[in-house]
Amino acid sequence: MSNRAKGLGIAVLAVLVLMPDTILFRLIRSDEWVLMFWRAGFQGLSLWVALILWRGARLADDLRGLGRHGWGFAVAMGIAACCFTLAISWTTVANTLFIVATTPLWAAILSWLWMGERASRRTVWTIAVALVGIGVIAVSRDAGGVAHWSGDLAALGGAIGMAIGFTLARRAQGQSMVPALALATVLPIGLGALMGGAAMPLEGDLPILFLIGGVIAPVSFALLSTAPRYVPSPEVSLILLLETTFAPLLVWWIIGEHPGQGALIGGAIVISALLVSNIAGLRRAH
Repeated sequence: MSNRAKGLGIAVLAVLVLMPDTILFRLIRSDEWVLMFWRAGFQGLSLWVALILWRGARLADDLRGLGRHGWGFAVAMGIAACCFTLAISWTTVANTLFIVATTPLWAAILSWLWMGERASRRTVWTIAVALVGIGVIAVSRDAGGVAHWSGDLAALGGAIGMAIGFTLARRAQGQSMVPALALATVLPIGLGALMGGAAMPLEGDLPILFLIGGVIAPVSFALLSTAPRYVPSPEVSLILLLETTFAPLLVWWIIGEHPGQGALIGGAIVISALLVSNIAGLRRAH
């Protein structure tokens, strides 16, 4: 198998693992703080066990060597995790995923501000068009009354938090951020506990929470971290758009959560902007 085929296969597998995530979120009946606490708890447990088995005694040195970029990454990704959980609880799945899909655009802005990397004309136009799409999503209403501006704002906070984390990871010059990602789970666990989420979930929710936090999150992260070793990151981003596009439709079909016409139009604007931009970037790279 060629490296390209291997990388594309890993990225597609990551999307397939990640796809049921939002559907499972909608099956949980416990409140958002219980969801936040247990999801992060199971994710943290999986990551720490994996790190201890993988790094052993060297893990302490890894944590000490994180530096300010690593600790900043942990805080940013912890905030992003809190925002994503609140977004998925306070607005529609479609709104959440469409807005979170703009993460690379915010990362481009931060790279320009912090690292002096001048944004290309293509990136500027992509950001402008995507902001139009987000605006359409923000003012739209869904048939079930699930969408709310607070959830949309939380989704935007999650996108910006991840963008900050990715930018800091780049500034860390190739240093592994997996220990920092494990540390990031402390923030949602703490906030969830502070808001009363440390209680036992409702009956039937615990296995779903374990599947989301203990299996889907760490496995999909491991696959998405591996794929760019074999294919360019823009190609991985293109494949990730499959999850952004089809997950809201699956939730609509299986759960019956209609995203609303406005969200579909705004999402189509965002996805189209990202799709055209990534394809143009790939053609230019080749």
